[in-house]
Amino acid sequence: MFLRSSCGCLLCRIESNLLRELTPGDDGVHLALLASSDELRRFPSVPALLSDLRSSQADPRSDKVFRALFTARETARQSVEMLFVLAFLPMLHRTVRRVAKQQPGLSSEDVAQQALHFLLDFIRSEQLRRRTSHFAFVISRTLKRRLFLWANHEGVLSSVRVEGNGEDSGSPAVQESFERHAILRHFLDRCATRQLLTHAELDLLIPFRLDGNSGDFPVGTSFQNSSNAHRQKRKRLLAKLRRLAR
Repeated sequence: MFLRSSCGCLLCRIESNLLRELTPGDDGVHLALLASSDELRRFPSVPALLSDLRSSQADPRSDKVFRALFTARETARQSVEMLFVLAFLPMLHRTVRRVAKQQPGLSSEDVAQQALHFLLDFIRSEQLRRRTSHFAFVISRTLKRRLFLWANHEGVLSSVRVEGNGEDSGSPAVQESFERHAILRHFLDRCATRQLLTHAELDLLIPFRLDGNSGDFPVGTSFQNSSNAHRQKRKRLLAKLRRLAR
């Protein structure tokens, strides 16, 4: 039995529909999935498997389950992808709420649709297929990063329209902002793909360069002593980006 949200959003409706398909029974597809490997055979039902995935601690035991599912996807793609969507829906739901709160100009339903697109796209990617460990952690981190990058890009366009007093999307100001942020996003994606930037550096860039957040901590907080270290990291990172851009 799973606790379901009652907010009625797109993700909750999708979860409700997919969970109904996991009702224990004589579904041959689901039974075949569980029988496809020793690692999956230890689960008495697909709901039990889903419960295990949702409580995954990103440890070696959970990695075995993920590897078994990726192998089983070759013959049961729809069932495996449905499981992955259900497994990560609680995380997506929390992330969509955070994004919608940060970018009130974006529709929650649009953010949810984009989140699902990123999830399915990454699950089907060659990058994930080549991994051998830390599946849950990498999927969660990648989805959050991509969604926040997308939301910040969309939010910039929205704010430019507002500041332009109703200028349409074809105005020079809007086009210039769009092109500038598209180039930045493309540049960062290429740096990450070529491993010129580490995941930690990208995580530092997201709140600093894209959110417009200085990253400093208020005076008097317990984190104030860390602000100098953050500033030094940002300076080194910006110098590295300038070198890469040249």
